[in-house]
Amino acid sequence: MTNPVKANTNTPNIIGKQAVVIGAGIAGISAARVLTDFYDRVIVLERDDLPSQDRPRAGAPQGRHPHLLLGGGYAALSELFPEIGRDFEFAGAIPLAAGRDIGCEIPGLGFLPKRDFGIQSFAMTRPVLELVLRRRVKAMRNIEWRENSRAIEIMTAIHGARVIGVKYEQGDGREVVVGADLVVDASGHAILSMGCLQASGYQLPHVDAIGVDLGYATGLFELPSAVAPDFTAMVTLPTAPESSRSGYMLRVGDALWQVLLVGRGQDRPPSDLSAFHDFAATLPSSTIANALRHADPRSEIARFRFRESICRHFGELSHLPKGLVPIGDTFCRFNPVYGQGMSVAALEAVLLRRVLIEHAASVSPLAYLATDFASQAEALIEGPWGMSAIPDFVYPETTGARPKNLADELQRQATAYRDAMDNADIHRDLYERMHLMNTVVPQRASIDRGHVDWLA
Repeated sequence: MTNPVKANTNTPNIIGKQAVVIGAGIAGISAARVLTDFYDRVIVLERDDLPSQDRPRAGAPQGRHPHLLLGGGYAALSELFPEIGRDFEFAGAIPLAAGRDIGCEIPGLGFLPKRDFGIQSFAMTRPVLELVLRRRVKAMRNIEWRENSRAIEIMTAIHGARVIGVKYEQGDGREVVVGADLVVDASGHAILSMGCLQASGYQLPHVDAIGVDLGYATGLFELPSAVAPDFTAMVTLPTAPESSRSGYMLRVGDALWQVLLVGRGQDRPPSDLSAFHDFAATLPSSTIANALRHADPRSEIARFRFRESICRHFGELSHLPKGLVPIGDTFCRFNPVYGQGMSVAALEAVLLRRVLIEHAASVSPLAYLATDFASQAEALIEGPWGMSAIPDFVYPETTGARPKNLADELQRQATAYRDAMDNADIHRDLYERMHLMNTVVPQRASIDRGHVDWLA
């Protein structure tokens, strides 16, 4: 098994006085942690009030829904935050091993066999994950958090050649400018980075968009252990392309489970509890519906709509303003049903650390840092993007540029799932790829966009 991160024992060097991170999601928190080793001061701008407890926040509307930290993401966070697993367990997260504790139910075949491949992670809610990481970063001496601070412009100088700061709006409506020689845009919507490029006369990146029009609904339920699934997390895959209906269950407490139902287009799961049960009964198997019959609701049903996956190819640009680093959803926003977003963000933060180390000893550390990071992040993202694009395109209504070899890739995917039932090596390979264990933080990899190698 390939380790998704490689420890670097070089001692980081301070390369600047002040860096600014826009956004305090997983990408922003992870990037801020990295920057504390390279800057005298790191300022995190976040438009929300950040809760001191594990509660969903307004800026993360999907926070009430299940989030699974993939094995590659956990390995990356462990690189950035040593012994983070102990913090997760202390916060109530549940250790799990992919293959053994994550059930995958395939229409017509049943559950993949339980096999432990040594891919470790934790089950927890998104607010718990953010809170644990935020506490670790807040404990660092050279970081400052500015909440209720909505970034409105990334500012540049010398005709856009370099970043000099961020203009933001405080909660009282006053506009403030904070200086910086490095700005990490982890805002998620890319308006600021794209606006910075456009205002400075730079070429804008090519954008790939895959229209999935996904709808999902989640409820928190108390479920007696006698009738709970024999997994910590599980998914019932859809009967595609005939139906997009699927379901997920994630244990987030002793007897507490998040139950997520998914559909596409107009076939979206409802928020009414009775109708939620009815929708679950139409899944390809009765596993989730049977569990819900014995479950007591502990929340209202929350809904979320995800219209399209977007990849902005900043890494293809020959020039970026010096000191501009787009990361996380700002760079690439994945379809959330595949659980890749948080883990890719953590891997990108590991990449950022390595690129900073590589440039720290140079006379002008920021001269090529932005373009180097973007080009290498492009290579890192390529694999996960292909893994989610292929199954999305099984549905005829999905919009976007279909890969030329789509039929072959879909067949390979179906064959891999079928063969994994009896072949442990194929099962291991499938799970290592799904959990981004083979998503090595790249050197300057070349990118061939004519081929998506998903299960080679």
